[in-house]
Amino acid sequence: MDYFLAICKDRPNDPDGFYYTVYFINNTNTDIDELTYETGGFMTDDDEIIQTSRHSRVLGKLPAKSFREIEQDDEGSFDFVIDFTFTIKRGIKKIENKTFILNKYLRGAVKPQSPLPVINKYGYLIKSK
Repeated sequence: MDYFLAICKDRPNDPDGFYYTVYFINNTNTDIDELTYETGGFMTDDDEIIQTSRHSRVLGKLPAKSFREIEQDDEGSFDFVIDFTFTIKRGIKKIENKTFILNKYLRGAVKPQSPLPVINKYGYLIKSK
């Protein structure tokens, strides 16, 4: 598993209720020269699909065996299906895209019984599609 997302409930005292942090994990032995992502989501309400706005962000370089905070979320954030598409650039021509889907209520996410690799925290692990 070269890259994955970690969702950790690591902000228990956040005054605004943003208890969760979403992290991108580079579990490779190779530095990322530029990491960018685009995200959006949707939910259903009485059989109607409600889209969230999409946004993108440039995160810059990410060393091998390291992680970067992507966003902070509250409990209600997981009422949506959220997608993240990352563009990973290494060198001049090495470009890779990875898409991660956070299903509603984090269904299908793996919750290991030991700390997650690289980040060394407990949380949910999301693999790319």
